Amino acid sequence: MKLFFGSTLASIILLISSTVLAGGHNAAIKEAMKDPKKMEAFMEDRLDHKTGLEGKEPELGKNFVALVQEMGGKLDMSKMSDDDLGRYLQIVVETTNHNASYQHQYNDALVKLHLTAVSFAKEIGMYEELVENDIQTTEYMMKRIGNAIKMTGRKDFALMAIFEQTTCFFQLVDTLQWNSPTSITYTSPFGRVMEASQKVGIFDNLTEEEVHNNYIVPRYMAYAEIMGVELDVSPLGANGEVTVSLRN
Repeated sequence: MKLFFGSTLASIILLISSTVLAGGHNAAIKEAMKDPKKMEAFMEDRLDHKTGLEGKEPELGKNFVALVQEMGGKLDMSKMSDDDLGRYLQIVVETTNHNASYQHQYNDALVKLHLTAVSFAKEIGMYEELVENDIQTTEYMMKRIGNAIKMTGRKDFALMAIFEQTTCFFQLVDTLQWNSPTSITYTSPFGRVMEASQKVGIFDNLTEEEVHNNYIVPRYMAYAEIMGVELDVSPLGANGEVTVSLRN
């Protein structure tokens, strides 16, 4: 079993020996393996993720704000500068360009951190402790939502709290769909990264279904208990779909 984090050299060797050789860089890497200078040039090119937008962050941020306003969108810049926003947008471009081994997405780092924790918990038999640790970090917010539900009778606040209010979810998952005020469906974000990672021996002690059953579902059930509601969480679907609904 290999977790995501490890020796940089080992990661590069794994990348060269499997993903790269299996893809479009096959001929280039084979040629580079023959000569240190060629290998140096190959690696410099492969590890260079400059976008051409470096140093233009304030302009990028300002133009994006103007675009959002032009499209009638809402963007609260009261605690952020154009420079800050531009740096984040520049990272989005850099991430999008990072597609040699597989297409990276904005949530990759967060997905891998979750998978690293789950993989380690499985290896040492501490699923319950992992879930309990997560509950401790979210309990304050869930109790506050629970109090609001008691005052208003609005049980749908529970779904909104888990799936819309917190950046911990919407920075992780980008396919949320409301089926009704009491039911949502989304696509699990783990399968895409697991498929790419397992080709080089990373997260190979896990299946996405295990992640869902042993990590996702127990957390949702614990959140519901804290907020004083009951949830139904579907099994992981064939295409990674998950449906969460409030019980009547």
